[in-house]
Amino acid sequence: MVGSEAPRILVVGGGPTGSATAVALRRELPAARVTLIDKATFPRDKTCGDGLGPGARRVLDGLGLSARLRDFHMPMSVAISGPGDVEAFARGPIMEGRDLAGYVAPRLVLDDLLLDAARDAGAQVREGVAFTGMAPADGGEVVPLPDGDASFDLVVGADGAYSAVRRALGVERPPMRHTHVAMRAYARVTHPTQPVGDTLRFDFLESLLPVYGWVFPLPDDGANLGVGIPVEQLRRQTARHGRTLRDLFDRYVADLTRRGFEVSGLERVATHQLPHAAARTPMTAPGRAAVLLGDAAATINPLSGEGIFYGMAAGVQLAEHLGALERAGTSWRGAGLADALAGFERAHRRRFGRHYRECYRAQRLMSSRTWAKVATRAVAASDEAMAHVALMLFDEQTAGSRGLLRLTASLLRPALLGGARTSRTGR
Repeated sequence: MVGSEAPRILVVGGGPTGSATAVALRRELPAARVTLIDKATFPRDKTCGDGLGPGARRVLDGLGLSARLRDFHMPMSVAISGPGDVEAFARGPIMEGRDLAGYVAPRLVLDDLLLDAARDAGAQVREGVAFTGMAPADGGEVVPLPDGDASFDLVVGADGAYSAVRRALGVERPPMRHTHVAMRAYARVTHPTQPVGDTLRFDFLESLLPVYGWVFPLPDDGANLGVGIPVEQLRRQTARHGRTLRDLFDRYVADLTRRGFEVSGLERVATHQLPHAAARTPMTAPGRAAVLLGDAAATINPLSGEGIFYGMAAGVQLAEHLGALERAGTSWRGAGLADALAGFERAHRRRFGRHYRECYRAQRLMSSRTWAKVATRAVAASDEAMAHVALMLFDEQTAGSRGLLRLTASLLRPALLGGARTSRTGR
């Protein structure tokens, strides 16, 4: 399989991670024959919050795809609510010198658009083709396809939280303690005084913790809204109070109504599991010519549930890593693949490891009513802290040692002052 012939790479999964990876591979390895398969026929829906933060926007810009996003809604602000109806607000797109702008892009449209970008980049896209397994052979993998078995130097598993590639590699799925479950819907959401259409909203409300809710705006007063909760916490709520995920979703909608929002026309209610990055799921398996990316590798932000950015960023990072090896004259195929993939995984962990850990700690903190109240008051009182949290939610922000000290001081100051200062704006 390995020789002077062009490398053959199979990407499994046509969502943003798979499509962005295919585009990046074609850019970094222009001679490569990249095949992308997905069991669905596009356009197809995907349960998601539809939010693309500044990190995702930056990846797509870097791939030269920004022009394809021009028709998507682009909120400029972020709001975070905590217990006691304390609200912190960041009005962008530029805050504290950092660009917070992103998009809200329904997956029904976004995924189809990015799949077309993969085609335009030269990838062979095959819709309606399911991945059914693979077997190691000659330093690569043999994969059954409808027109016969095909050999690949590398298989990229970008096929989501229920990844068939992960199962084929024998990689354990993340434990339930590191898995959230979410319910999303579409609706019309308005408010007589608050800017709904320009604001990405996260709510950590006393009556719902550890549930978090979101409202991400779409054009014409539309919105993607939903709730997320750790699976183990949902099981406890069901055992103790008989509450289902739909009950918690309905409680969130009722709380929005209590706060003056009008929610109407609920439709397309759906659920999805979110294995998050605290699980530290392996991205590779010994002796196999395959790598897991995105939700398949559980690289989901434990605080916000954001996964698109991390999956696309990993795909670009993989392509750049392989491209750099090839330009340096180092073979990454066959016997060299294990070292190449190990190098990629180390680089990814170095880039995102601290961010994932800090977001997990923040998620645990925001599950506590006391600390959620203190934290929300702190970010409401500080533009710097609010911008930092917004970038933790939607980008790869980390605090570092000095930053952690500053944030800790911001968290403790409102408690020490008795919470007298709840918001710089009086909201």
